[in-house]
Amino acid sequence: MIKYEFNRNEFEWAEEFYDIIQKKMNLPDWFGKNADALWDMLTGHIETPCEITLTGFNKEEINKYNKLIIDRILFCFEEAEREFPDEFKIIMK
Repeated sequence: MIKYEFNRNEFEWAEEFYDIIQKKMNLPDWFGKNADALWDMLTGHIETPCEITLTGFNKEEINKYNKLIIDRILFCFEEAEREFPDEFKIIMK
């Protein structure tokens, strides 16, 4: 099983999270860096099964925009686990 780890302390601004996801998951240069593109990558590009560990994402965000973007990303991960439980395991720390 492939394991990916993301820590909220790795970035300040939500948009940076997409860059980190792209790098760690080895997504292509044409990755669109939005929730729809992330969903497409999760459900058709990355190798599965995989385990995604998310650490520190329960902290209060610096503004509503940051919270909105991060929540959308986390929703993609959680929805992938709900729809494909044999392919995705999400661990929140």
